Amino acid sequence: MEEGALGSLSRDVLERISYVLGIYKALQILFNDGRNADEWISRPNAATPFGGESALQRMLGGNVSDLYVVRQYLDAQRG
Repeated sequence: MEEGALGSLSRDVLERISYVLGIYKALQILFNDGRNADEWISRPNAATPFGGESALQRMLGGNVSDLYVVRQYLDAQRG
């Protein structure tokens, strides 16, 4: 690839990437294997931030704040 061929990423994209990586890391810490993490993120959740929907559904809401809420929830669970 030539330098600059991909362009630069916007602040919004970088923020979203940061949240997704943080969510991934938190799930790896909370769950011993990836399968449990995958199941948790896809399973309906009665916790307040999710209102019966899965964390994945919340993350796909389209707003950066949706990613933030999931990350914040997982960080709180980690202690």
